[in-house]
Amino acid sequence: MEDGDPSAVPSSPLGLVPPASEPFAPPRPRLVAAGAPAAADGDHAPAELEPRQAVIAESRRPRMEEGPPRRPLAVPASRASSAAKPDGRKKAAPPRAKKLELSDAAAHRPPHGSPPPPVPVLPACSVDSAVENAHDLFGTLPANNMIKRAERPGFCLIGSRVTVLVNRYITFCCPETIINMYKVSVTPETRSRCIKEALVEELVKISLGNKVIAFDGTHIYTITPFSFELEEEFVVSLNEGGSDGAPRVSYSITIHFAKSLKMQEIVEYYDGERSGVSQDTLHAINVVVRALSSSCLNAPRTFFSTKFGPIIDTKEGLELWQGCYKGVCLSQYGLDLTIDTTVAPFYKPISVVTFVGEFLGRTDLSRPLSHKEYAKIERALKGIQVETIHQPDKIMKYRIKGLTVVPLKELMFPIGDDAIMTTTVDYYQSRYNLNLEYIHWPCLQCGVSGRQIFLPMEVCKVVQGQRYREKLSTTQAAKLLKVTCKRPQTRLKGIMKVAKSNFDLGELTEGEFSASGFPKMLYGSVLPTPLLKYGNEENFMPTGGRWNMVNKKLIDGGKVERWACLNFSKVAALKVESFCTQLINMCNDMGMVFEGQPLTLPQSTKCMDIQSALKALDYHTSELFAHQGRHKRLQLLIVILPEEKGHYGTIKRICETQLGIVSQCCLPKHVKEHANAEYLKNVVLKINVKAGGRNAILQEGLPFLSGIPTIIFGADVSHPSPGVYSPSISAVMASMDWPEVATYRCVISAQLPKQEIITNLFQVTQDTNGCVKTASMIKELLLNFYQKNHRKPERIIFYRDGVSESQFSQVLLHEVDAIRKACMSLDEYYLPPITFVVVQKRHQTRLFPFVTTRDPEPKGILPGTVVDYGICDPWGFDFYLSSHASEGSCRPTHYTVLFDENRFTPGALQSITYNLCYTYARCTHSVSIVAPVYYAHLAASRGRSYQGNFGDGSSIRETTPSDELPEFLQVPKIDGNISVVMFYC
Repeated sequence: MEDGDPSAVPSSPLGLVPPASEPFAPPRPRLVAAGAPAAADGDHAPAELEPRQAVIAESRRPRMEEGPPRRPLAVPASRASSAAKPDGRKKAAPPRAKKLELSDAAAHRPPHGSPPPPVPVLPACSVDSAVENAHDLFGTLPANNMIKRAERPGFCLIGSRVTVLVNRYITFCCPETIINMYKVSVTPETRSRCIKEALVEELVKISLGNKVIAFDGTHIYTITPFSFELEEEFVVSLNEGGSDGAPRVSYSITIHFAKSLKMQEIVEYYDGERSGVSQDTLHAINVVVRALSSSCLNAPRTFFSTKFGPIIDTKEGLELWQGCYKGVCLSQYGLDLTIDTTVAPFYKPISVVTFVGEFLGRTDLSRPLSHKEYAKIERALKGIQVETIHQPDKIMKYRIKGLTVVPLKELMFPIGDDAIMTTTVDYYQSRYNLNLEYIHWPCLQCGVSGRQIFLPMEVCKVVQGQRYREKLSTTQAAKLLKVTCKRPQTRLKGIMKVAKSNFDLGELTEGEFSASGFPKMLYGSVLPTPLLKYGNEENFMPTGGRWNMVNKKLIDGGKVERWACLNFSKVAALKVESFCTQLINMCNDMGMVFEGQPLTLPQSTKCMDIQSALKALDYHTSELFAHQGRHKRLQLLIVILPEEKGHYGTIKRICETQLGIVSQCCLPKHVKEHANAEYLKNVVLKINVKAGGRNAILQEGLPFLSGIPTIIFGADVSHPSPGVYSPSISAVMASMDWPEVATYRCVISAQLPKQEIITNLFQVTQDTNGCVKTASMIKELLLNFYQKNHRKPERIIFYRDGVSESQFSQVLLHEVDAIRKACMSLDEYYLPPITFVVVQKRHQTRLFPFVTTRDPEPKGILPGTVVDYGICDPWGFDFYLSSHASEGSCRPTHYTVLFDENRFTPGALQSITYNLCYTYARCTHSVSIVAPVYYAHLAASRGRSYQGNFGDGSSIRETTPSDELPEFLQVPKIDGNISVVMFYC
């Protein structure tokens, strides 16, 4: 059987075989009114077609075609019938749909080369109507600043066709269904979601007649409305803090009717009668489906259970639980239910003493905890729930607030009416006849509302089923990766098993929602692999998204004449010298020009004197240069890091913001007399770009961009960890070397914590003297581009990471406007067309290769696989691209085009995006997201490492306005010698 032959139906061990009549091209789903006559066999296409150009205004710029001319997209004639007649009258609208009927077959792409099937097309609407629907679609926005999102111009028509499976199930809803939304207010106010859930659960039992509801922490959703009309107040009692033994506290719960969410809204959306589906409706469907399909009042997006697989012990106080993700979203074929398997760490249900020993990796538990161990254990235990084990007939549960400062043997508290002071050790001896053993360790501090409770660690056990949310250690992450990395077919079988055994897909919610019985099967395209060029004039095409540096030289080798080495580790000096010699030889072999001897011999120093050692070295080399009559600096500093972690940020901050020295840090475990050649090559790739060189370029440049000067931006925002007072760090990258697009410059800025919009793209402020100042990251990078190329960029492509769908409207409104203002600040007539693309990796859509008799065990999705039909936004311009080599199941990157003045066709933009994934300088394989976004992520992390530790910032917030960032939290200015190279690599 030939691949792609529609006459031969491939068999699948999973039992996923397309219908025999039309193996890969089922009819497009239609909205059918109840009682309407059934269409004749084969009557799937409309009798008449309406050109897409009739409903979408043409741009002043022609689209960039990637292949043969595309046929106009079309919509059914029934849609066109609602258009106005020549005399201005409108035809009567067809009967409103009573039932949403979708094909039970899996959704597919049309055969390659054929025109795309008709897709829903949003009718052109006036600005007034767009503003009217702005609240439903985007939330509250200034009506006069509305920017319309880019619409889909078509589908990818380049590359070879491929069949893929997706972990999505076509979902059906009854149009008559109405979900009632009620706002929940609790007095006294509590931020604890667990307490809110317990209160609502108790309320349902005693006052709401055990109705089937769903709760998301703020609102109650129910299909059957409550008996009261608008608002009702209830009183529910609960143990304070949710702890056993705590006094009962009465809470006043107010249930207020918010709105009715009609599923008919979805039908009207696909009928073209509405411009969008409100976020409230989609959120309500998600909450209801998750809760009811799992028989849980408040099921999260991902929930874990032993029924999904065995528990895996990490031997470090944690265990790995297998779980399931579920979520509903819109696609071209209606609602989709996404189901995926996942793994997460949980606390082991063991005694706290055993947990401490395993977590710290200690076998000797007789020693007191060091300051570092104390902080680590307190951070791990704070907030989790424990139960007492010293009274078998009376088990009490408490939530840990922290650890006592003094050890158990020194801890005293008053007892009895006379408030006689006694030690905790004596209390447990006299009260429970218990001799405490670990008296040199601190106590667990529990209790609420000033009622302190001190519990020795050895009388407590960790309650089962609590998620561990701290960052995993290297060994823990390796074990987690080993469990999650499965062969594609193994993971797909697991998803189907979960869907079949844990979800009644036929009747998810008692007939209100249902889903198809098997995943979607779609057509995708495999984009052509780009040619790469290295310094020895060798052009080659990577295979499988990977290559190596064997017999290859750097396209532009950097030159390093002045360098030194500092050793902060315990590695012997002779080994460090040998390592440096091997590294320099490798640099020269790969095409760099590197002086063989350092300015000073490799120096060893204590890790506690890092700042002094760096400044002393800079002073010594400056004196040496002055002696020689040269006003120069070190070009490169090789640093052997100390064995203890936590010094990397200090080294980078001092070198890059104070001394102006490019540094390359190496872990001591790699510093050997005979270092690994692959490791040395990877280090050379980083050193070369830090020295101003380039590793490789695309042989033919970026497709569709070679003729017009184009600047490519990448942007990301890094947010502080929970409980840490620190600013959000934004980083914006911009390509400098058009048309090769291999080198970038960056600007890093600090902004208010948890703020996703990049404020300094273009900002106008006034100082204390009333002088107007502008801060523009975009303007600075545009000037850098002009200085390098002596031409203004005539086209802008902006890739933006870290934006969720709920933030699309804000980003579109503020950041696109900021880019435009930055351009006009250079020249009021300078208006280059902008394409703004959001990059998303945090989603649960996965692609799987289709199993055939010719390939019963496919390794994975091929790099370059793009899917833009069947799982994408019904109206928007988006696509899923798998650009990296993956032998396991593939999580593609989701690219959403919010704004497109360049009028790219899908194939053109997808090819540009895919080619950019081969230009990442730090490795020899294609990466999963575009290189500029990857660089922006590195730069934002670098800016984060410049920041100090200010605890929770409570004292700072008291003296600083909430809308201002303290001066000391600003990112320090990067030295001019550093900012011109890719120092963040």
